[in-house]
Amino acid sequence: MISIENLVLKPVCEDDIDIYEKILGSNELTRFLPKGEAYSSDEIRGHVRNRISHWIHGFGSYVIYLKTEPAVKIGYVGVEQCEDPQYSDIRYALLPIHQGKGYVLEAAKAVIHETFKLGKHEKIYGAALRENIASLSIIRKLGMQFEPCVKLYTRVPGLETYSIEKFV
Repeated sequence: MISIENLVLKPVCEDDIDIYEKILGSNELTRFLPKGEAYSSDEIRGHVRNRISHWIHGFGSYVIYLKTEPAVKIGYVGVEQCEDPQYSDIRYALLPIHQGKGYVLEAAKAVIHETFKLGKHEKIYGAALRENIASLSIIRKLGMQFEPCVKLYTRVPGLETYSIEKFV
């Protein structure tokens, strides 16, 4: 668990299927993901199982809670390995009602910091479609720099890749 100014981040568990259903089951919130549309219930269950099993690496995804409403899940954030396991990238999503309040940036900074502390990464990457202006804005606010020669996901055209180096 990570406790920061406004948020509490808890590693993903089976009980978190509900927040993933709200996010990944929404055409609006998945339009910039590789599938480009809502995921099926089976795909979402598989996705959550993958998030849980990723923790075998010692890092992964968290569900985001507001400190003021500790029972309410508002989204997710995490660093996970990419298709090529030499790379790991930051991933995040929030329910629309909680967007635009700085929560993703706060959570992403904390997760990047915690992931670097493990000593397994020299860089952490961020990737977003060119059209996903909000996500690219977060990536840049995290201090990530454009990496035009790095392709984290080969099957996703129009994806821009950025990275941040381990800070000491």
